[in-house]
Amino acid sequence: MAGYELKGLDDVLKKMDEMAKNVQKKHVKKALREAAKIVQKSAKDNAKKIDDPDTAADISKNIVIRAGKTGDKNSVKMRVGVKDGGKFYRQNKQVQRKGKPRQKNPHYMFLANDTRHFWLVEFGTAKTRAQPFLRPALESNLQAATEKFADEIKKAIMGDIR
Repeated sequence: MAGYELKGLDDVLKKMDEMAKNVQKKHVKKALREAAKIVQKSAKDNAKKIDDPDTAADISKNIVIRAGKTGDKNSVKMRVGVKDGGKFYRQNKQVQRKGKPRQKNPHYMFLANDTRHFWLVEFGTAKTRAQPFLRPALESNLQAATEKFADEIKKAIMGDIR
């Protein structure tokens, strides 16, 4: 797992220790979301480059930033990904259960811009080559996102103290 060390934020870290935990978390979430917007924009641009105009599904329209759940109450997670990306169980109107006839799927949900196939594009299959758009977006903007996070957290905390 990659680790990062931010330098020049000693005064900010001292101020953070003085603040309440919920206020700290609010500022960190806001700063992470701002940093994730850089990666989101790059991912959308990459997805537009590989989009097939013959299909109705446009992956770039469904790239979103979401807050993730963590087991630790003091940590924060932001994710950049495709909306409804892993919910294949909802795509079929009818389902086949072992030893039973086909029946209506209770989890079926119609999506206007259905892009649940995005991971097949991102990672490829045995018959199609991978066309990654999310991973290169993070790799090419890692430094910019880290700097944006540091700037935003410094601005928010110093603004809150004054």
